[in-house]
Amino acid sequence: MTTKPQLFDWDDLRIFHALVSSGSMSSAARKLGIGQPTVSRRLEQLETRIGARLVTRGADGVELTDIGERIWAQVQIMQNTAGDIERIAHQADRADAGTVHLAAPEGVAGYWIARQLPSFVEANPLINLEINTRVDGELALDQSDISLQMTESKRMSHVATELATLHYVPFAARAYLDTYGAPKSVADVLNHRIADLVSYREQQTHWPKEASAIKQMMNPSLTTDNSLALVEAVRAGTAISMIPTYAAKVQPDLVHVDLGLEVPITLWMVYHPDQRRVTRVRKVLDWLREIFDGSLYPWFRKDYLPPSTFSDVDVVHVRGERPRPRALD
Repeated sequence: MTTKPQLFDWDDLRIFHALVSSGSMSSAARKLGIGQPTVSRRLEQLETRIGARLVTRGADGVELTDIGERIWAQVQIMQNTAGDIERIAHQADRADAGTVHLAAPEGVAGYWIARQLPSFVEANPLINLEINTRVDGELALDQSDISLQMTESKRMSHVATELATLHYVPFAARAYLDTYGAPKSVADVLNHRIADLVSYREQQTHWPKEASAIKQMMNPSLTTDNSLALVEAVRAGTAISMIPTYAAKVQPDLVHVDLGLEVPITLWMVYHPDQRRVTRVRKVLDWLREIFDGSLYPWFRKDYLPPSTFSDVDVVHVRGERPRPRALD
């Protein structure tokens, strides 16, 4: 008796899920931590086994075919079921020891969360916190216990709470301003060297109308998907860039270029409600709320506070000299 060959394996479907949810081969590869050729090869392998094209590839990414749409619906169900199974198994283990998987934007993880870790580690020596900055969005929810993200999750099964507001303003280094001067207006930014982060393009709907129009016309001197590279390039005097105001607290050598421009982006904390039944996950959830508490860290409040109100950062007022805002007590 011969065994019927397996039509597919879960890894192929997982890669297909990452490809569709991220929208492109390169994004899927980056989120999965594998090479783009591997994503392409595994997709072709799945299509060969099924006997049909699942996606078409264009300049704007991938689009599902008719059969791809039908399989995508089933893959989503399978992914959600796998997550439910894992959570059920997780609930059986209520210990305050073990691993908690946290997905977070790279800049937030590196410039803020990492700096708050000593007190958490000291208070919870048996919890192993794994922070993943290579996945986001729906894929992060499948691979993590908790996901911090810049977009609200559409999954009805998950809890999405507003954790903090990140206020983006233009920053530069004193060396850059001494060499090139400051922009005279938002429009004059087009005449300057600009550093841009890939993820900023996904947040453009949050930008004020004038700034959004300027951004579409920009030809950045530097574009990167790495927040550390962006901030360090600005600190080195390479360019001007939009950076969250809390950077003034951790990198006080930056200069706030006050163009009257501020872009608020909500940081969401997303998790399945069953996760609160797991002691170690609940401890991480409570700790995250503490370190993003606007009453303790005013730069995360909904209301915008200029960086000079909570740090010693220098300010260049482009629209004429203004009184320095009263410092917070």
